[in-house]
Amino acid sequence: MKILLLDGYTLFQEDIAWTYLRSFGEVVFHDRTNRDNLSTLDTDVDVLITNKALVGIPELDHFKQLKLVVVSATGYNCVDIKACAAAGVPVCNVPAYGTFSVAQHALSMLLHHSNQVAVHDLSVRNGDWSSHLDWTYTLTPIREWHGKTMGIIGMGNIGSCFAGMAESLGMQIIYHHTRDLQLPNRRFVDLETLAQTADVISLHCPLNDATDKLINQGFLSNMKSSALLINTSRGGLIDTMALRNALMNKSIAAALLDVLEKEPPPADHPLIGLPNAIITPHIAWISYEARQRIAATISSIIKSFIQGTVINSVS
Repeated sequence: MKILLLDGYTLFQEDIAWTYLRSFGEVVFHDRTNRDNLSTLDTDVDVLITNKALVGIPELDHFKQLKLVVVSATGYNCVDIKACAAAGVPVCNVPAYGTFSVAQHALSMLLHHSNQVAVHDLSVRNGDWSSHLDWTYTLTPIREWHGKTMGIIGMGNIGSCFAGMAESLGMQIIYHHTRDLQLPNRRFVDLETLAQTADVISLHCPLNDATDKLINQGFLSNMKSSALLINTSRGGLIDTMALRNALMNKSIAAALLDVLEKEPPPADHPLIGLPNAIITPHIAWISYEARQRIAATISSIIKSFIQGTVINSVS
């Protein structure tokens, strides 16, 4: 068996080795690939492992003996599922690997905004506390989340986990989902009610035709001017220009974003540099523990496939 990793750099860094895959056969590792260099890759590949590299008709035409595609993530929109199905190539993903890591990152962004630990730490390092007349001072407003309302869009594994973290802060939970899940102490509401009611809105839903630019001008205009928007899911859930306008007009307080619709973004991206936009480079998923789970699940998928069973199939 020959295994090709198309874009292994983000998953297999210095702390996690990809060489364990050699127990299944020959392994060819690439930090990054794209369709422009597809013709330079060996054609005799049995298994493709991708994270964001595209797998579609050009790849299926090139890798003619391909038997399995493994997406080293939960989202699999980088793969043409219909084309793979037509070619008889199963596609498998890695679900639920980053539940705690992504929820923790959303929480860290929320607390970063409300407590501004880094700002005050830098002030102390610069000697401001030592030279101050009082025993305490603040450089920014400090907010408490107890008693506030958290609105969650997408009450799946990550949304539910983050809801629990918000509840530990004393927040009330309202949510919108594909249906009412009848959750104790968590109230199902429509999108308009959620926008109008929540002090913080956090996105935890997949990107598809129904959710593309779900957060648009209409939604943002319904939000409280003091409200925050958190997105650790997919950048395409948000209409970028509508959010830029809302932030510049201060019709919402801030956006805390780990994802953008194009990654990496252009240097002149309309949200980068806004004082009320905090942006991290899609790192919510990338904890060591989460990547360990991905590596272990990839191993299980390939082992099961060799034994004649397809697990975690999305095709």
